[in-house]
Amino acid sequence: MTAAAVLAAMQSPDAVGRALAHAELSLADYRGAVREFARTRLALRRMGDRLGADVWSVLTWVSWFVCVAAYLYLKEPSSAAFWPEPAVLVSVLAAPLLPSFVAFAKARSRQNLKDQVALIRGIRALFSAVLTLRAAAKRWEGDLRDNGIPPAALAVIDELMGADPHSVLLPGRYDGLRTGTGHDWVVAGEASRQLEGKLSAVEGGTIAVSGPRGAGKTTLLHEAAGEKDFSITIRVPAAYQPYDLVFLAFVKLCERFIAREGFEAPQLDRLSGFVRTRKRVRRAFRRLRRGLFFGVPAAALVALGICAAVRASWDKYNVRVRSWAVTVADWGTNNAQDIWHGRSIGAGLTVTLVGLFIWQLRKSTTWRRRILRGPVALLRIAATCLMVGPVLSLPFDPELNRHLSKLENLTTFGALQALSIMPLLVMSLAVFLIGTRSAGLMKQRLWEAAGFALLLLAALIVVQSDTFQALFLDSENPVRVACFVAGLLLHRVSRWRGRPEEPGLVAKCRNHLYQLKTTQSTSATLNMGLAGAAVLGSAHASSLASVPPNFPQLVEDLRARLAEVAEYVHLQQGRTIICIDELDRLGSEQQALQFLSEVKAILGVPRVYYLISVAEDVGAAFVRRGLPHRDSTDSSLDDILHVQPGDLAQSIAIMGKRASDLPEPYVLLAHALAGGLPRDLIRYGRRMLEMHAEISSAQQSPAVELKEISGRLIVEELYDTLAGFRTLLAKQQWTHENAGWLSSYRIVIDHLRHSLLGTTTELMGALEYLAASGAVPPTGAPTEPPEAARQLITEASAYTYYALTLLQIFRPDDFEDRRVRASATPAGRFPYLAEARLELTVSPHSARPLIDAARGAWSLRVLSSTLLPARVPPART
Repeated sequence: MTAAAVLAAMQSPDAVGRALAHAELSLADYRGAVREFARTRLALRRMGDRLGADVWSVLTWVSWFVCVAAYLYLKEPSSAAFWPEPAVLVSVLAAPLLPSFVAFAKARSRQNLKDQVALIRGIRALFSAVLTLRAAAKRWEGDLRDNGIPPAALAVIDELMGADPHSVLLPGRYDGLRTGTGHDWVVAGEASRQLEGKLSAVEGGTIAVSGPRGAGKTTLLHEAAGEKDFSITIRVPAAYQPYDLVFLAFVKLCERFIAREGFEAPQLDRLSGFVRTRKRVRRAFRRLRRGLFFGVPAAALVALGICAAVRASWDKYNVRVRSWAVTVADWGTNNAQDIWHGRSIGAGLTVTLVGLFIWQLRKSTTWRRRILRGPVALLRIAATCLMVGPVLSLPFDPELNRHLSKLENLTTFGALQALSIMPLLVMSLAVFLIGTRSAGLMKQRLWEAAGFALLLLAALIVVQSDTFQALFLDSENPVRVACFVAGLLLHRVSRWRGRPEEPGLVAKCRNHLYQLKTTQSTSATLNMGLAGAAVLGSAHASSLASVPPNFPQLVEDLRARLAEVAEYVHLQQGRTIICIDELDRLGSEQQALQFLSEVKAILGVPRVYYLISVAEDVGAAFVRRGLPHRDSTDSSLDDILHVQPGDLAQSIAIMGKRASDLPEPYVLLAHALAGGLPRDLIRYGRRMLEMHAEISSAQQSPAVELKEISGRLIVEELYDTLAGFRTLLAKQQWTHENAGWLSSYRIVIDHLRHSLLGTTTELMGALEYLAASGAVPPTGAPTEPPEAARQLITEASAYTYYALTLLQIFRPDDFEDRRVRASATPAGRFPYLAEARLELTVSPHSARPLIDAARGAWSLRVLSSTLLPARVPPART
């Protein structure tokens, strides 16, 4: 299917009819408008054939035209000033009466006038019909484009694609498959809801998150913390020491908490104080240099512009302000002297009580905060008055009112100019705001250019108008600008905040970082002596050095700081979550349980949630608590959450969020191969896109069929898996008699290698042989494989059986029809296939009956060892 084929099919009568059927109403209106236009044009043509003209009819039209033109001319004041207006108007209006009377008196002239008036009406009707026809054509075009062509095109595409319309993979939006992790791609499932319920049920505790690898345990841990929560994540290395792990947790706790409170953690990579001071001075100098580069010229220009207005205001209000200040100072001095000399007993008592009250306020954090905010509030009030005052003074300025009164006498053009200034300013502001929110740099520059053009147009209107120039150049405007600038400066000063006081808990975390990551030492020297003929003296030196904390002390300090942090976060309506991830990567179950035994000393802190990612066997050990078997999970874990592989609905939701244009059959294929594990699901989806790029590049076509991608993907996955099994089998002890098992795997792998670009008959025979030969030798002889290799051979045979089933399901055509028929039974549905894939990780023997049931539902032959040929098909040369 190509674009040329779709265009050719869209030109067929059936496709045209389907498109027109969805726009019948607008098409009927368009056809009616066409008929009305044709009728009007035909009637106008007939009028033109009957049209005649004589002297009196033409003279009538000319006289009336001259009459109207003269009347409009005489209505202008500048023109009517030279004429006796009443007499001229009467003469102008009476001029067309004589030719009109003569024309209506003559039969031929009267008929010509009727035909000419009818022609004028016909032209007006034709113009109206043209407008109606154009509007109807646009409505029909839009209706056809929006409602007619899309369904017709989809129908044509479905016909070209055949029975499986969704089996073709096309380029689309697959950004989520290219990104491994990210909060935007997370799909909340049942495990997320269960974990949130467990966290909400208790205030602190240790919860283990158990599940197979790739089930999304790490994502679940990362998404457990909310916006107000405080969390740290610790990844367990394969080889570790308990001291190192607790040390890492302590360092992360201190660093993350300091950063959460808005402070900078100490940079201990370079201990030289001179180097750190030099860096800070250099950064401050760079910021100061940038500010001075623009600030000095700007301040100079602003000062030059408003200095005259400020000086005039100072000269005007200087005496008044000084008199007021002297009055206030005298009042304060006199009252203070009265209190000092005892002439005002009541004022003295009042001042004393106020002083005691202020001393008591030193313990109140609320009042201390209010007192510190008082100057800031006064600055903001003063800034608001300075910025709003000039605007409020505009209606009370007599000069401005006098200039505004002149706007009432403006002409029509002047009034339009006056009314257009404010819309131009508003439009320029809107254009600037749109430009700041535009995505591309080029679009932003275009919007800014449009805003400047609108401002320039408003400025031109102001410049060309004497009244607006007078308003702009009012003598009080510089004072208003100076007040506004002073208000802006005060507002900026009121927003300035000094460095906040460091809370005590942050200071403790900073001290712990210095204690943990540095070795501190201090020394003191004291020299004493007497100078003279004989020198007497003594010297004393002492030094102190910090000692790294031992493991018990480190654990106690960590628990104490964790408790303080948890209490602090709890008061802010948050939770403290410690995530210990990748515990399932330890070598064995015994190592994981030993890890829990060694680090459980840091567990159990009040209001602290510990989320530990563990393997399935550790979760099984916790489930068996209370039975005769007992281990460290009894005392280390409070609860456990089992993360199960996702079902088909969750796989569809994940792929719908990450790759919305991926057709459903490809999601089903990835779900069946991954068994519902999200990590493998995304990996298979990413591999599908890589194969689509390879195949489409080779075929020079963006459309790739399901059978091509499914064949390549399953064969490639089976090739890698059997190659791994053969490597494991090579480590066993083989003899000349039973080496045929290895040879059969080599032959099958060779078939897979030659069939990576497509399946062949030989490959299907080889896979059927290997899928059913898990219980008999490849040559039919009674020679048995080594005991250690028998389980590997059974597992490889079962996996080959499952991969062969998927290949026979997805590879043939008419996938949708076969899927509908197979879905009639539960064994033919894809959740059942994913369950069979997961059962392979438990036991190949229990997985084979599930695969047999699925093959029966899909009408595939159930394989058994009794139907084997004599040997595997030979390899291709």
